[in-house]
Amino acid sequence: MGTVMTNAKERSSRMKSLFANVDSAELAKQISAGPAVKVGSGAFKSMDRAFVAVEEENERLRLQLSGSEAIVEIDSALVVPSFVRDRLDIEGDPQFQGFVDGIRERGQRLPILVRTSPDRQGYFQVAYGHRRLRACQILERPVKAIVRNLSDDELVVAQGIENTERANLSFIEQAFFAATLKARGFRRETIAAALGRADGKLTYLSMLIGIAEQVPAELIGRIGPAPSIGRPKWEKLAAHFKDGKAPAAAQAIIDRVSSTAVWAAATSDQRFAALMSALEHKAARGNQGEEVDVGGGAVITAKSSRSSTLITIPESKVPGLSAWVVERLPALVEEYRKQTGGGADGVG
Repeated sequence: MGTVMTNAKERSSRMKSLFANVDSAELAKQISAGPAVKVGSGAFKSMDRAFVAVEEENERLRLQLSGSEAIVEIDSALVVPSFVRDRLDIEGDPQFQGFVDGIRERGQRLPILVRTSPDRQGYFQVAYGHRRLRACQILERPVKAIVRNLSDDELVVAQGIENTERANLSFIEQAFFAATLKARGFRRETIAAALGRADGKLTYLSMLIGIAEQVPAELIGRIGPAPSIGRPKWEKLAAHFKDGKAPAAAQAIIDRVSSTAVWAAATSDQRFAALMSALEHKAARGNQGEEVDVGGGAVITAKSSRSSTLITIPESKVPGLSAWVVERLPALVEEYRKQTGGGADGVG
């Protein structure tokens, strides 16, 4: 409990230092005033640089924007997401439709933060406010925004601060966010700041990245955010993979479990549980070993681990079989490679 309180105080202190010049009353006037300035795809007037953080969840609104910046309206079709994905499934969130309905009925109460797109002329890129943007796009209405000149580092830190303050990204979304930033070459200090861990404690950061890199990214996408699944269970799942790849047996289980109608109708948490159960059942069977009755009272056992399979042949029941199998292994391996399309070295 003490650690949680300390982190909360640290976040509060950080936010106060970032928004020392906040004028909530002035910003409230801007939002409630008449029609906002409409802006198309043309050039924008240069604006002062400052960090912004907003929170809409649970009807808690904290206005922490500098009152000197103008809120404008932009065609929502001209706004693209951040180049770093943090949320795995915005529209799959069961609360998202209610969020859209709220904006439909009451309008967008807080602006998003954007910069001009560095690679698409006439477009803008979100630093944060992805849910508000997506809602406005669905409703086909302009989105209220503050446009600021942000570097890549400033964009991901601003994006991360909003996520930290809301504290509603799931464990795997945080891990995936951190791993994506690392893959894009961001410094560990920047990644730590984006995760609200700019306190020199990078052990947690390493753990997050390690798990996200262990589990195949495609599988994380299939499962989704799994909001109720924390670190211990993701660590157990990660143990079934290596360097972001699934062994053939594990991949077969993944494909089988995720191709069912039950999977399609399940929540993200339920998908995780179903896959974890199937993988653990397979591992338990492997530990016990599989038995193959070859007749004549002889039973061959095969005990598998994640890295190898141990086959035991009862020599007394079938004398000479072991030597016969070993002698023919090269031919069996060649036959296997031809059937599976593998190359001479076993790599397709």
